[in-house]
Amino acid sequence: MKEKFKELKQYPLLVLFFLFIFCFMIADGLWPKRAESDLERRDLAQFPKFSFSSLVKNEWTAKYGEYTKDQVIGRDSWLKAQSLCESLLFRKEEIGGAMIGKNDALFTKMFALTPTEEKLLQKNTTLVQQFIEKFPGQVTFLLAPSSSVINAEELPANTPMLDENARLDTIFSTVGEANSLDLREPFTAAKDDVQLYYDTDHHWTSYGAYLAYQQFCQMRGLTPMEVSESDYTTVPGFYGTTYSKALYWKSKPDTIAYLDLPNAMTVWNVSPTFELTENFTATMYDKSKLETGDKYAMFLYGNNGYSTIEGDGEGSILVVKDSYANSFIPYLTANYARIGVIDPRGFGLSVADFAQQEGYDEVLLLFNFQSFKESTFLSCLNITN
Repeated sequence: MKEKFKELKQYPLLVLFFLFIFCFMIADGLWPKRAESDLERRDLAQFPKFSFSSLVKNEWTAKYGEYTKDQVIGRDSWLKAQSLCESLLFRKEEIGGAMIGKNDALFTKMFALTPTEEKLLQKNTTLVQQFIEKFPGQVTFLLAPSSSVINAEELPANTPMLDENARLDTIFSTVGEANSLDLREPFTAAKDDVQLYYDTDHHWTSYGAYLAYQQFCQMRGLTPMEVSESDYTTVPGFYGTTYSKALYWKSKPDTIAYLDLPNAMTVWNVSPTFELTENFTATMYDKSKLETGDKYAMFLYGNNGYSTIEGDGEGSILVVKDSYANSFIPYLTANYARIGVIDPRGFGLSVADFAQQEGYDEVLLLFNFQSFKESTFLSCLNITN
């Protein structure tokens, strides 16, 4: 035995290597397993249920491979180290589907549309057009441009981004410019004076949402809520979804800003026959989310199928939306007495029938281009009669 130890001493690096592997395996096995990654904003793979049939089909081993990658010890640190190497050593300008801007702002990579996205974009545009024709004079269509359109000069040189401007022109022309709210001109004019989009997230900021709200009021002949910067409550330390893709080492956290309004919001359960049962009533903000990585989810308690908000104005409006509207809608409380909010991802019923049943005076369709081009949920706008 002593002779064997003496032989091993002649290969110290080999001994250290196997010792490291052994200790790593033990530590990895004892490392706490997580259900989700706050950094990556996604659920993590769990230990797969074993069966001989899944093993023979190679299904179990594939799932086990995903489990080991998702639950490896120090996963967050490994991902950050990978991002650091890609940006520093390989000088990559695209990491994890995000483009690194000239001032370290992150942009969503969008070089071209897939065939599926092409079909969905055309379909969704037609659905919006038909919905507007069903309710003439009552519908406003707001399709927010991406940050890469407004801040194109910040993109890496010669980035082959999709010509979103041309797509927006076609969409607004098809839907009808009289019914469309095109924000490109006012946003471009204001971008040097106010931060319209987050640097680490694909959403617009509350200041960008306020500018969009002002343009909406101008279009509808309303008096906008007067807001100054001191009226906002600010919360630092926000890293958004684009950062979660890239984990770029030089990214600086954004600051979430919101108006701490007291208006009550009720989240409803909607039956297939349009019967409403109350889920819960609260203010418009889930402030517990400010203690998590996903701070933007504090607006309107995330993306609920249907909710209503008590406003301070007159009349009613139904907002059919994606998450861009979550920071926009609080401003509407100054102009409407009742604000209905539908997120198609959790609704699934006829918006036209529901709007008529609930007696809404106006409808606002509010999406951003990136979600609009890929949404499979806008069939709820389909006009059946």
